[in-house]
Amino acid sequence: MGKDGKNSGRVSITLSKQQHARLKELADKNDVAMSWLARKAIVRFIEEADGGPLLPLEME
Repeated sequence: MGKDGKNSGRVSITLSKQQHARLKELADKNDVAMSWLARKAIVRFIEEADGGPLLPLEME
């Protein structure tokens, strides 16, 4: 992805209060950022849509 921003784009999403709370719970439980969880979920969704390998959603 690149932390310098040259190979990345920004996306903004709106979640329901319940979705936001659940995402925060999962992030806190696994000691990761909510944005990290969102990126992992998007990667998994794209892989599935492309028929690619469905690797486990590892929390590390």
